[in-house]
Amino acid sequence: MRLRILQFAAVVTAASAAALSGARADDAPTAMLIVDGSGSMWGRLAPDNKPKIDVVREKLATILQTPSSTRVGLVSFGHRRRGDCNDVELIASPDSERAALLGPLAKLNPRGPGPVTAALEIAADAIGTSRPAQIIIVGDGADNCQRDSCAAANDFAKSAPGVAVQVIGIGVPATERPRIACVAQATGGRYYDVTDSAGLNAALDEATKLAILAPGAPAVAAKPNEPAAPPPPAGATLRASANLAEGSPLLTVPMRWSIFKAGEKDIAGRSTGPDISAKLAAGSYDIEVELGSIVARRQITVTDGGAESIIIPIDAAHLKVNAIAAKGSAPSETATMTVAAGDKPVGLARNGVIDLYLPPADYTVTIADGVAHASRAVSLSAGDVKTENVTLGTGRVELSATTGANGVAPDDLIYTIYEDDPESPNGRREVARSHASEASFVLPSGTYYASARSGAADVRQRIAIGAGETVKQTLTLALAPLKLSTVVAGSPATAAQGIVYRIDKADGDKARIARAVGPEAAFSLPPGRYKVSATLAAYPLSTSQDITLEGGKPVEATLRIEGGMVSFRPPAEIATSDVYWEVMDSSGTPVWRKTGREAKTLLAPGRYKVRVESQSTRRETDFDVRAGETKEVEIGRG
Repeated sequence: MRLRILQFAAVVTAASAAALSGARADDAPTAMLIVDGSGSMWGRLAPDNKPKIDVVREKLATILQTPSSTRVGLVSFGHRRRGDCNDVELIASPDSERAALLGPLAKLNPRGPGPVTAALEIAADAIGTSRPAQIIIVGDGADNCQRDSCAAANDFAKSAPGVAVQVIGIGVPATERPRIACVAQATGGRYYDVTDSAGLNAALDEATKLAILAPGAPAVAAKPNEPAAPPPPAGATLRASANLAEGSPLLTVPMRWSIFKAGEKDIAGRSTGPDISAKLAAGSYDIEVELGSIVARRQITVTDGGAESIIIPIDAAHLKVNAIAAKGSAPSETATMTVAAGDKPVGLARNGVIDLYLPPADYTVTIADGVAHASRAVSLSAGDVKTENVTLGTGRVELSATTGANGVAPDDLIYTIYEDDPESPNGRREVARSHASEASFVLPSGTYYASARSGAADVRQRIAIGAGETVKQTLTLALAPLKLSTVVAGSPATAAQGIVYRIDKADGDKARIARAVGPEAAFSLPPGRYKVSATLAAYPLSTSQDITLEGGKPVEATLRIEGGMVSFRPPAEIATSDVYWEVMDSSGTPVWRKTGREAKTLLAPGRYKVRVESQSTRRETDFDVRAGETKEVEIGRG
């Protein structure tokens, strides 16, 4: 192999020495070649299984034999000593004859490490102040000699603006790629990510055309200070990224990507992520990216053996709005936010943060948090990245309630927040209400009155709240538990009897306080005197008694309804079922009525008269009822 390389170099040198010699022109373009001489360059490339260094040497030999006015120099590293990070050599200065490059290039014997950064510095020194100028780096890895190539490239771009560095990466691992691609990005050059010999030859053709054969041609890479398109990963022929507008940073959020064959609807590739990579056959393709409601598309052409990297501007802006209670506080998790363009809503969030990518336009952001409201007008242009913090000046009131009896909140609690309002009839206006057992209110900073009400009990407390504060308050309702039951005619009341309990104030306005239905009932009432009544819905019986309640002292009361069960038998001459019954008390007041042949009721102790009527008969009978008895009353002939 080594003999073949030496023979190749001798032939090239002899055949082209005259053609390659030429006088230096003061305004001639300058190019520096940096060829990787590290040991890994002996690795082989598909499909012809040639070593990487051989493909590079043969292609560069052909290019360097092509006449041009460009002054070309050569730097290599790692080609003389193993494990020596100082093994960097300026093989030929830009003033050298072309033959001074071809011979050493043919003899390169990769063996050492890869001090790429040091090689870049030597090439930059060799260029000096010559302009126009470019540098081409050809290698298979990033710097592995503890140097920061990205920082060196940034410094070089500042000291030598306009000097682009084209970087050809031969199968560079994905983990290393950013540490070498950044050199091209920082200087306005292009990074070529190649994985086979065809791609390497194509990249060398394009890079040397820009730097040596046709210097001054428009560069395909990004301008200085603009993001460079990330190269495709190994095995891919395309990588597409996106940004908000030309020159803005690359987007890193997930987006929906689709690849179409140009002019067709069938999808050739689809992915979700910050970019898309694909291996595509030669041809033209439409690349489409979607971010929310924004859709952008660009057409590219993939060539045989080529690798394309593009950035698609989506012509959009990034808006983030935080609704905060006070300066420096976290976004309010209870705030609802809407974004609208004119009268058309375009976004909604319920956690105090809205994060949207939007087309350029004028927008209105509206925020509601509890009873607090705010709005903000925002004008967006393509490429804008805006973060707005809208301070609501709110605080939070958290209310709970307890009773003096057992500390448990009543089931019928209602919390109400009032504020002073001179125009209201009672001087205060309700601003919020909650039926939760524990209530939370978001309120503008100020002074309020918090109320907890259960049945007839109502307690109020004045509360002051500042922006960003959380005030927790437990309101104590002075209630007395009252449990009622009823005994009817000596036996506990049943559901079928339809017991109705009513509680009225015994003093003052004697207003109705509470009502319940069932054999038993439980109430929580403020201290005071009450009239408690129990009425049978199924029978004409009732009872009542006065009860006095003291705060925190439970009371159990049993009401007693005395009576006897009476059944009535009609006269024998009444054979029809069309019978009407009426019972009157001793004062002649009707207390019970019924139709039908069977008649039975529960009556309070006392003297009664029963009347029975049919179509042709009317009879009356007097009878007495004693507590607890069960009797039958037969109505005879008149």
